[in-house]
This record gives sequence, C-alpha cells and structure tokens, in this order.
Amino acid sequence: MKAAKLEELKRKLLEKRKELISEVRNSSSSSIEAGNEGTQDIADQASSAYTKEFLLSIGDNERRLLKLVDAALEKIRLKTYGRCEKCGGFIGEKRLEALPFARFCLSCQEAEERRQG
Repeated sequence: MKAAKLEELKRKLLEKRKELISEVRNSSSSSIEAGNEGTQDIADQASSAYTKEFLLSIGDNERRLLKLVDAALEKIRLKTYGRCEKCGGFIGEKRLEALPFARFCLSCQEAEERRQG
C-alpha cells in the first residue's frame, strides 16, 4: 500500500477514534442521568430501566468499535496493517477505504459471517 493511502486511512481511523470516544463519554453520562431520575410508578421504572439498558448497549457497541480502531492503528505502527487476520492475505484497498478497521479480507469475512449465523 502506498504511503499516502496509508496516511489517509490512518487519519480516518484517528477521526473515528475521536468520534467514538466522544460518543462513549456522552452515552455513559446519559445512562447515569437515566438512572438518577426520580421514578414514581412501575411503568416509569420499567421505562427508565429500558432506557438505561439501551444507552449502555450503545456504549458497548462503541467500545467494541473503539477496540477495532485501536487495533488497526497498532497494526499501522507495526507495519502489518492491511493483512487479513485469518488467511494472512491482503485486504482490498476499497474494503479498507469503506471500513478502515476491517480485520479480514472479503472472503474470510463472508466465511466468518456464515459460521456465526
């Protein structure tokens, strides 16, 4: 991969990392606020519990993506970025442009999705 393309993907990853950190912070503070509301009856309590669970699940997704982004940045540092974790082949440049934190080449990703479900 050319140095300019690698630098562009690194910039995308750093931007995504910044965005995710901000979203995780916002969802964490929102879930705390949702848990601190004074509820009056069982319906309000159920609604509050659902809201809190929903906000926490959003945070989990963002945390998972943040780990993927951090792993991709580490691969750039180690000069292993763009290699499939399963077969060791190259991940297509178009795939990395669309999903710069992709772990697998397209065929291994498809096999992984079939395996899961």
